[in-house]
Order: sequence, then C-alpha cells, then structure tokens
Amino acid sequence: MLKALLLSTAILSASASAAAAQQAQPTPAPAPAAAAGHGLEFLVGRWSASAEDPGTGKTEMLSYQVEAVAGGVWLTGAGATEDGSYSARDMWGRDPLTKEIVRLIFDGGGALGEIRSKGWVNDTLVLEGESRSERGTVRVRETITRMGPDRFKACGKLIATANGRPTRSRC
Repeated sequence: MLKALLLSTAILSASASAAAAQQAQPTPAPAPAAAAGHGLEFLVGRWSASAEDPGTGKTEMLSYQVEAVAGGVWLTGAGATEDGSYSARDMWGRDPLTKEIVRLIFDGGGALGEIRSKGWVNDTLVLEGESRSERGTVRVRETITRMGPDRFKACGKLIATANGRPTRSRC
C-alpha cells in the first residue's frame, strides 16, 4: 500500500506516502486553463517527474497530464509510472459550497482519496484529507510549491495511520 500511495502523490494523485518529493517540469509548457480563478490553471499541461520510494530507495519516473473538463470548471488528470506499474486519475476544482480547493483521486488499485485546501498562501498549497483502500483509511497531507510558471515541487505524507497514530513522515 505504501508504494501505491507514494506513487499517487508523486503524480499528484493521492498524497499519502511516507516521504515523497518531486520536481515536475512540463513538456511543453502548460496552457492556460478555463479553470482560471481557481488557482489551478498552472497545472494544465503534460508533466514529467521523478519520485523516490522510501521503502526501496528506487526512483520512479512518472508522467502526469492535466486538462480542463468540458465547461472548464473542473480539471482532470491522469498519471502513470514510466514502466506502467502504477496509474491514477484525479479531478481538481472548487467545492461549490465551501469554496475550498478539492482534489479527488482514484488509483488503479482501487484506492480513493479526497484532499482539500482553503487555498494558496503565496506559492504554497497544502491539501489535507483521507486516502481509503481495502486496507483502511489514512490521513494524508500534500504540499505543492510553485517554483516558477513551469515547475513545481510536491510532497505527500501520511499524517496519521489507519489506527489514528501520528506518523513521522518527512517532506
């Protein structure tokens, strides 16, 4: 479960790894999204990234593509490891009632994640929520930092295990 959660975060899809960090760069540069005003438009495009699995030390190469959904209010993303061993899809947008930024994540292994944020503070977005799988529910946090118009760093970690105990994950 840890590897799946790590790779979900690494492709910006389920921020629940013990310690995952990546530098992502678009190929080509992201196009403006119809979701402008949500603070998510920079995500639109095709991204390449790498992430280290803390359990094995192995570096995974990843791809992640984000595009606006018809109507432009929501964004949809699809990501996978280069070797095809892991894939996930996600949706980004704003909760129409709370106005929070919401990210819903669905991975190829059946996990479901929902993380939320009140919004950007300068160039940092911190989303928190839960990731659920047949092994249980864990509390997760994903921190995304814009490093420029075509680069960001994302780090996901467990903040509590299925039994509610805090973790010492690093980001």
